[in-house]
Amino acid sequence: MVRFTLRQCTYFRAVAEQGGIAQAARVLNISQPSVAQAIEKLEAVTGLILFDRHHARGLTLTVQGRAFLEHVVRLEQQAAQVEREAAALAAELAGEIRLGVFWTLTPFYAADLIRSFAVAEPALTITPREMSLSELADAVRDGSSDFALTYDRGADTSGLNLLELASLRPMVVVSADHPLAGRNSVRLSELAGEPYVMLDGPGSRHYFEELLAENGMAPRVAYVSSSLEAVRSAVASGFGFTFLVMRPPSPRTYDGREVRTLAIEDDVRPLRVVLASREGVHRGLVARRFAEHARNYFAIAVRQRGG
Repeated sequence: MVRFTLRQCTYFRAVAEQGGIAQAARVLNISQPSVAQAIEKLEAVTGLILFDRHHARGLTLTVQGRAFLEHVVRLEQQAAQVEREAAALAAELAGEIRLGVFWTLTPFYAADLIRSFAVAEPALTITPREMSLSELADAVRDGSSDFALTYDRGADTSGLNLLELASLRPMVVVSADHPLAGRNSVRLSELAGEPYVMLDGPGSRHYFEELLAENGMAPRVAYVSSSLEAVRSAVASGFGFTFLVMRPPSPRTYDGREVRTLAIEDDVRPLRVVLASREGVHRGLVARRFAEHARNYFAIAVRQRGG
């Protein structure tokens, strides 16, 4: 435990620089006994002899005093830095945002969202963590995450604030040699009887199963994977069609084949991308700035990438 104070260190430094207690007291605008008592206390708690006392020449630093002064100078610099950072935190000009991100959104949006926010707010830090839908909701509730970048489906988000960032319409994905591949859009009834490639990701599977059921479709499942790219590769290889809401920028799959993405002509429910938070989190200036940045970022990013 530290038994001396910054004030005592400040008085010590003033005496060392001014060469005497009287001179230091004038500079500090305090009484001489206050300075003398601070030096005596500092020597007592540290066990150091900081000054040689000279009746005619005042005080001079001992070897121990000179070494201790170097530490005091660094300590005061660090204390000043802490004070500046505390003031910034109090004014909400600095701080950390703990952001949970759903795994399918991560490669499309997370890095660029964090980068763009760092450019706009260099004093603020975002610490991301990739999680499943249910983990994200729990992390926001228990306070281990400040925000969650997630979907509005697939997990219990009751009691959380949901700021809508984007509304994504699902798309049909078929192989490049599929009879419908030359089209820009398709009605779901045109896929009746065709096998289905299932994206078995947490939350994604439930949404797509609802989409099939709502449109009276019960296709044979020909291939299942929790990997977005594995599903695209299976579609490119002719296993069947699939649904996706996130479109990679290239039609080429990892195995060198290609897929085609078709808009759905039917009126289907979109999947919303939301920024989830606990009640009251948006009241802070830092949180409000991040939420507003995320809203503006998605408005541009979704338009540029087409979902």
